[in-house]
Amino acid sequence: NAVGQKIGQIGEARTLGYAAAGASGLLTVFIRAVMCNWMVSTGVVAAMMSTSVSGKIMAMWMPILVFFYLGLEHSIVNMFLFPFSMIMGGDFTFIDYLVWNELPTVLGNLVGGFLLVGLPLYYTHVRTSPERILKSRACG
Repeated sequence: NAVGQKIGQIGEARTLGYAAAGASGLLTVFIRAVMCNWMVSTGVVAAMMSTSVSGKIMAMWMPILVFFYLGLEHSIVNMFLFPFSMIMGGDFTFIDYLVWNELPTVLGNLVGGFLLVGLPLYYTHVRTSPERILKSRACG
């Protein structure tokens, strides 16, 4: 039906479209993946900082809404979307999907989460916290 055809076209556009652009297509998907995981990781951290359930929901909702609205690339979402798109008649191969979408998306997601959220948290919280001394218990 029309919905299945549209899902197939989405997968095609987001693999073969990047492939047609060559290296700039790979750079585009990589940057979109970096920005995506920046939003997703920010939502997770913001939810962890909140003390109320409603605050946790709002803290997660806003960055993830931005990621969906902008159409950014998330590797886990793509692991569902692209095989489903192929089932719905998308005219691209599994190798097209891996090379032109999944691999640059995974790398971009790692960079975005690590460089834009993980390292700033480390430098502002872990490195500045007082050193902890573990007390060992004698066995027996």
